Amino acid sequence: MSVLTSPRGKVEVVHCRRTESQDIYCIKSLIRKFTCKLFGKLNIIYLLEKANLAVTLCNDKEEIMAQATFLDYPNWNVAKQDDWVSVFRELDSDIPCTPLNTLFMHLFVAVDEYSVGCCKEILRTVYKAVPELHFIFLIVPSYMSLGSTLITVFDQVGNMPCLTYEEDFAVHVCHRHSHYPQLHVRKARVEDHDDLMPIFMRYDTILKETYGEYFLAELIEAQDEENHAVVCEVEGTAVGFMSVCSRVNMQLLHECFDLGPFHGLCFPHPDDVLESPQELSVRRSQDAELRSSSQGSQKIVEESQEPVSPDTMENIQGNIAREAASEEALTAVQSGNVSESEDIEKLSDISTGYAQDHHVSSRSLASLILPEEPVHFRPIYRGASAAFCIQLFCIDEKYEARSLDFMNFVFSLFSDKNFCVISLPHLTPEFILIQNFVKMVPFNTCTLEQDLYVFHRAGLLKNICLGRSS
Repeated sequence: MSVLTSPRGKVEVVHCRRTESQDIYCIKSLIRKFTCKLFGKLNIIYLLEKANLAVTLCNDKEEIMAQATFLDYPNWNVAKQDDWVSVFRELDSDIPCTPLNTLFMHLFVAVDEYSVGCCKEILRTVYKAVPELHFIFLIVPSYMSLGSTLITVFDQVGNMPCLTYEEDFAVHVCHRHSHYPQLHVRKARVEDHDDLMPIFMRYDTILKETYGEYFLAELIEAQDEENHAVVCEVEGTAVGFMSVCSRVNMQLLHECFDLGPFHGLCFPHPDDVLESPQELSVRRSQDAELRSSSQGSQKIVEESQEPVSPDTMENIQGNIAREAASEEALTAVQSGNVSESEDIEKLSDISTGYAQDHHVSSRSLASLILPEEPVHFRPIYRGASAAFCIQLFCIDEKYEARSLDFMNFVFSLFSDKNFCVISLPHLTPEFILIQNFVKMVPFNTCTLEQDLYVFHRAGLLKNICLGRSS
């Protein structure tokens, strides 16, 4: 919830939400002639279907105050949808825009009296909702001014021509740091204690009751090569804290959780045992059978390709004739002893049924006396630990959406580690940082009353390059 004040002093309490199809009628009612000149004539239904993000701003009566639509390619056809990065890099090389950190505003409408406040609130919400977003571009005809609202948040970068007709368009950009900046992360100092303690006490007082009033200062002072404490700050004030440690009880984690997808959170080692002996023998036998069958089929093909002599053909025909004669004789004998064969079949059925019943009963009795417990194979990892853990984490609710800013810094402190893990009690409410982690599956014999979450270093990648395979 935010409060907007109009130039005449009127106050509105507003909130943002995703745009819904039922908002279309109200959005159309907010479109003016000036809007059409800036963004062109738009099909609102089609635009919302294609939008990467569409945000609606409402007041406490659920009346629509403003709406903005964002897509991942430029409007006005100034560049190809799949090849616009190079064009914008040429326009301003100081803006490192990529498809992952850039959006384009294709529509903005608002109630005139609150338009400036609505625009800033929507942009702040968009940057808060999409942590990877750093730039929002706005493209309008070069002869048009942005008006009194958009000019307060966008700065002109330059002009570029249109691909379809001869006309230049002005390119404007809005930067993240003007609305919801990244947090500055650094090593913690004892002086940060006074800024951080109110945040900790707002969430939990158990730490203070258990470890004393100055537990945080003692934790910061105890930093060494294996233990680090970091803070994020805004305008020189610490607003978040994270304590990390490279000592992880890998044996306990291997006993309680299935860590196979991450190779046990260890580096590969030649002596790792990743398969049970039975599975290994089965796989080897299957490979051997596959090789023998392929060799046998190859021999058959080679033999079938050899020429057949006339003498061999006569022998084959003679064998076929003798087999046909023997089959006729066997048919005649069987037709004369039908009743006898039926009696034999009945007798065999009775004896078989008795044997089966006796066998089943003996098996069930044995299973009651000696129950069989399945033995599950657990891989054995002999490599060094590739993980560090988060011991303590807290951040001001106002800046919680930027929690991921910690991760780049803490991974730089442990350059030889690839995983970050954190364990939480089962009933802990999910917070924003943990949404970037992967929850591990516990074994049914797990005795640890906590959930384990894992984050890989690759989750920090910002650019993805695709190319033809060779």
